[in-house]
Amino acid sequence: MPRMYRKLVIVLLLFSTFCAEAQSIRLTNHQAPTALYIDAERIYNFNLYERSRLELDLTWVVPNESCPNAKYFLGQWTLNGYGAYGFGDKDFKFGGSAQLRLPNKSQTRIAFLAFKDLERAASRRLSPYRMLSPSANTGYVSSRYVGVKGAELWLSSTPTRGFSYTVRARQTWEDYRFDASGLLYPTLHPEQQTPVRMFSELTAQLRWTFGLTADARVGHVADTALAYYFRALVQYKASFDKYGLALFSQLGFATLGTPYSRLFDVSGTSNATYFFKNTFLTVAPNTFTANIFAHVCLNYTAPLPLWQTDWSAPHPFIQVNALWGHLFGQDSDGWRQWEGLPLRSPYMGIVEPATGFNGLLHWGLLDMGFGVAYRICPQSASYFSEDPTKNFAFTIVADLILDKYNK
Repeated sequence: MPRMYRKLVIVLLLFSTFCAEAQSIRLTNHQAPTALYIDAERIYNFNLYERSRLELDLTWVVPNESCPNAKYFLGQWTLNGYGAYGFGDKDFKFGGSAQLRLPNKSQTRIAFLAFKDLERAASRRLSPYRMLSPSANTGYVSSRYVGVKGAELWLSSTPTRGFSYTVRARQTWEDYRFDASGLLYPTLHPEQQTPVRMFSELTAQLRWTFGLTADARVGHVADTALAYYFRALVQYKASFDKYGLALFSQLGFATLGTPYSRLFDVSGTSNATYFFKNTFLTVAPNTFTANIFAHVCLNYTAPLPLWQTDWSAPHPFIQVNALWGHLFGQDSDGWRQWEGLPLRSPYMGIVEPATGFNGLLHWGLLDMGFGVAYRICPQSASYFSEDPTKNFAFTIVADLILDKYNK
C-alpha cells in the first residue's frame, strides 16, 4: 500500500506541472451576462479509501461582474454543483449549493448546501483540499473516513478589512468507513455497514488576515449516552519570507464523550517518503488521537541558495516539530478505548528535528530536494522505540515553481 501511494504521489506531482496556473477556469466569455467556472484543482484526488477520485466541480455566477450591463436580483448569486467517483469504494459522491452575496460593503454571503460525500475523521485541517498543494494534503495517507449525507446553512461576512467570520448550521447522517481492523466498504459489502448516527452542529469560524483562525463547534449526536459535545481549534500560521521563517501552531480542545470523528488526529505521515508540511514525518498515520493538544512547527529555510544554476539552487532548511496531547479517561500509558477503537495520546510529548535541502534539482516546474527527520521522546513513554532506525524518516521534498509564469 505505501509503495502504491508513493507512485501515485509522484504521478500527481508530475501532472501538476502541466496545469500549475489552473484553479478556477472560466468557461464563458469575459463579458457574458453570466460566468461558468470549472475547479481544476479538484479534478483529481487520492486517498487510501477512495484510491483515485475523479471530480467535476462547476460554478455558475449570476450576474457576471465583468459584464458592463450586469443586472442584480437581490445581489449576486453563485450556484455550484459537483459529482465525484471513487475507484476504490466504487461509489458516487455529489453535492450542490446556492449562495447569495448581498450588495453591501461587508461582503455578506448566505448559502445553502446539500451533499453526499466522505469526510476525513478527526481532521484538524482548516483549509480545503487543493490538488496543486500536495505538501499540505496529509489526507493522502489517512485511512479513516466517514460517510456523510446532509445539508448546511451558513452565513459569512467581512465586517472589517482584516477580519471575517462564518457561522454554519449543519444536519448530517454519518457512518464510519473503518474500524479497529481497517477499511470498511459498505458500498461493496453491505454487511460492513456501521450504525448511521444523526449529527446536529452549529459552528463559528473567525479569521484574521495576519494568520490567526479560531474554529468552534457545539454538536448533538442522537441516541448516545453523552449526546452533546464541544470542540474548539485555534491555529496561527505565518510566513516571514524575508527571514526564511515559517510558523505553524495549533491548540485544540474537545469535551469528554466527543465522537471520534470530532476528536483530533495528531498523527503524522511516516512511510510516505514525501515531505508533508506542518506534520510529523516520523509518526505513522492513525497513531495518536487527543481531546486536548498543542502543536508547534517552526521552519527556517535559507533565503539565499548555496549556489545558483539553471538546474540547481539548493536552500538548506532546519525544522523543529513539538507536540503534546491528552485523551480524557486515558490510562497511565496514554491508551483509551472509545467507540471500538484503541486510541493513544502523545501524553509525554514528542520533539522532531528535521533538516534537508529545497531546490537541489530543478525538474520542469518542480523544485526537488530531500529531508531527514528524527523523533525524540522520553524513554518512559509507551511509544518510545529502542530501535533508532524506526525513529528516522527520509523524505523527498518537491515544490511547484510558479515564479516562471510571472516573469
